[in-house]
Amino acid sequence: MHLLKTKFFLDLFFGGKVYYKNEKKLNLNRIKKQIKNYKQLKINFDNNDDFIKRDKPKISLIMTIYNQENFVKYIYSSIQSQQLKDIEIIVIDDHSTDNSSKIINKFKEKDKRIIYIKNKINKGAFYSRNQGVLLSKGEYILIIDPDDLLLNDILIKSYEVADYYNLDILQYYVIKGSYRKNRIWEKNKYKSGIIYSNEVKDVFFYSVSRTLWDKLIKKSVFIKGINFMNTEFQKEKYFVHSDDTIFWGIINSANSYGFLEQIGYFYNFENPNSTVHHYFDPNFMNIIFHSLFSTLKYYYAQTEENQIEKNCVCYRFFDEKIYKFYFNLTDNLTKGFDYLIDVLNEYMNCSFFNSTQKMNIARFRNSIILLFIKK
Repeated sequence: MHLLKTKFFLDLFFGGKVYYKNEKKLNLNRIKKQIKNYKQLKINFDNNDDFIKRDKPKISLIMTIYNQENFVKYIYSSIQSQQLKDIEIIVIDDHSTDNSSKIINKFKEKDKRIIYIKNKINKGAFYSRNQGVLLSKGEYILIIDPDDLLLNDILIKSYEVADYYNLDILQYYVIKGSYRKNRIWEKNKYKSGIIYSNEVKDVFFYSVSRTLWDKLIKKSVFIKGINFMNTEFQKEKYFVHSDDTIFWGIINSANSYGFLEQIGYFYNFENPNSTVHHYFDPNFMNIIFHSLFSTLKYYYAQTEENQIEKNCVCYRFFDEKIYKFYFNLTDNLTKGFDYLIDVLNEYMNCSFFNSTQKMNIARFRNSIILLFIKK
């Protein structure tokens, strides 16, 4: 479709192995207008002939929903407006209790690309999303959330680039904002480029983006990423920062990683059913802490036995994620102290952290012990 133009653009800008910040200004006014159009767009099934269902579509969109009746029509509008029609849309309904299923099934009656599955019990987004990937038939996987939007015809643009260069992962720009507050801002500036082999892991170590919804991922690589996780970890129902965990498995399985200077996704902050809004809910303190430390233990077990990797992955997660939650959560923590102490003791007895880091871990461990005594 646009392959010749795409090839010229990429031959001009791709080829460097570095990825770095780019001060190029993004056209946010145009994006605001596009988002407004998606909200006003009426679902139109006149182009049914373009709705293709094949044994191997180009992209499988995987979307987990839970009580998203106020948002699903917007994300579907943005999917329907995409030029690339050779896709499948796998919707995993995680036992919604609102009208989400009725809305999706209404779309499904007209759009043969939609595959709808409803969990008999709530199993969590992490499990549901991975099951959707395992059921998919596409060459590439794109994870989407029902309260967000696809922008700028990103499906055809990202697929052509990924397919032409045979990329395992292709990342594009994400912008964040709020429907309700009519706010929008930029995220993740970088130049186009491709990195290969061992340098792919550097993305996880040094990039600010370890999410899934800003990346087109080859299905075979995504499957390897799921299999990379240990069995116990795969069974966890509720995860905070679940994107980080599966992305670590994916990045360990990938041999090529591309960056594309193109806005492709709008991340909406105002969905009340999003897991993010439960991070500081006292009712979720125990399960959040258990999930955080399960992730910490997973990183420790699944990283290479070398100082740089252990330090970059494990301590960075401890410093960025657990410390961030600690002061808000511990007052409401009522159980699981022994598990937390065991994980921290494992950290204290390893040789992969420097004295300052061990001192921070020891301080954190002692505060947990004091909390346990008070309880």
